[in-house]
Amino acid sequence: MHIQGEIRRGTIAIFISKYSNILIGLGINSVLARLLSPGEYGILGIVTVFISFFYILSDIGIGVAIIQDQTLTQKDTSDIFKISIFLSLVLAISFALLSSAIAWYYESDVYIPIGQLLAISVFFSSMTVVPKSLLSKSRSFRLIGTIEVIVAVCTGGCAIFLASRGWSYYSIVWRSILSSIIIFFLHVYFSKLIVFKGFSLDGFRKIARYSFFQFAFNFINYFSRNLDNILIGKFMGNQSLGIYNQSYQLMMYPVSNLTHVITPVLHPVLAKFKDQPKVIFEEYLKVVNVLSMLGVPISILIFFAADEIIYILLGSKWAGVVPILRIFSVTIWLQMITSSAGAIFQAVGRTDILFKLGLFSAATIVLSIFTGVIYFNSLNATAVSLSIAFAVNFLVVFYILVSNLLRENFGAFLRIISSQLILAIVLIVSLSITERYIITNLGQPNILSLAVKVIIVGIAFLLFHFSQFLAILKRFRKTTT
Repeated sequence: MHIQGEIRRGTIAIFISKYSNILIGLGINSVLARLLSPGEYGILGIVTVFISFFYILSDIGIGVAIIQDQTLTQKDTSDIFKISIFLSLVLAISFALLSSAIAWYYESDVYIPIGQLLAISVFFSSMTVVPKSLLSKSRSFRLIGTIEVIVAVCTGGCAIFLASRGWSYYSIVWRSILSSIIIFFLHVYFSKLIVFKGFSLDGFRKIARYSFFQFAFNFINYFSRNLDNILIGKFMGNQSLGIYNQSYQLMMYPVSNLTHVITPVLHPVLAKFKDQPKVIFEEYLKVVNVLSMLGVPISILIFFAADEIIYILLGSKWAGVVPILRIFSVTIWLQMITSSAGAIFQAVGRTDILFKLGLFSAATIVLSIFTGVIYFNSLNATAVSLSIAFAVNFLVVFYILVSNLLRENFGAFLRIISSQLILAIVLIVSLSITERYIITNLGQPNILSLAVKVIIVGIAFLLFHFSQFLAILKRFRKTTT
């Protein structure tokens, strides 16, 4: 089918770039983790919470709205870009001023120069929204991926060099600044964005309603996803936040770098079928099947190989990350599937429902964070309560999406996911036996013990999905030839 062809071509391009970025990111993070301490990572973790909020403000939902609206002219896009320039300037100045408030709240002046420098990153990242959306709308996924890989390598190497010269957390600060500047100019150049004389609000009015609900969802989602960092940094200290941040980021690697291989393609492709919900559902089920097929073994592997992953990537001083990563790993497959749902709400033009579900999700996540941080004052308890919230949100989001919005059978959706149950049982039993009778004789966690576990998961995966895996490879190969 033509739709699957477009999705496959886009997915292949993003797959290559994302996995290149995974390897690059893991390599750079592994080096930096040995050059910087958990406390230094914790300081940046606090600033990252606030800078992420400003990135959300910079978008105000216009990115996905530009992709969704097929009636926008070049003049409309030009006017929207001018609005984004003004907004970027205001946000950059505001972030620089906010750094003093952050320093006061966390009782440390170290955040003032960091915030003032990162205001530059806020400015250029904010202006990138429109040109990047134009590239996505034209389905230039290979180009976007190439840009990301090149910038990641260049700025990552710069960060390592600076860290080795004693620049501490400023090495990562300057990496963020350089990335935002280079990415902005490359996106503007390749998107062929034309800036016309004069100014009108007509273009923004076309996307206002759609972008408002998308922005509102992102706004709510930000607080629910970052409140843990804010509270842990305040009540448990930078050391605990550094450990928690590393576990959360490692958990998010497969979520963002597997799910986001497909979801950036889903919205631009399926937006053309917003009045044909049955087509969208049928195509989306194929995506869910792939995500669950990959997500379940990845979740189980990370649970059983957490020791090896932390020892190899971060070093022995990060051992505190292991139990938290194990807890989070249980929900990786759930989050991979849930993360793809937003693209479907966008494709059918119902960001208003996405916003309402965001409110519900925020309420459950905020409650879980307060329970873990304030009531139990424990990183493990926070991870457990958050995992429960992720599971609840998964069921609610997909019941409403499938049953109410797409008007399809929710049971069909659940059957796709439950088809991985037998594989999950086999993997759990196999890895438990391996860990008890083989891994314990290999000494401390190392590459060999990780390789054994990866091989077991790989063999089980191929035994259960060999025919499907071959079919997917053949379709991808056909698409690229």
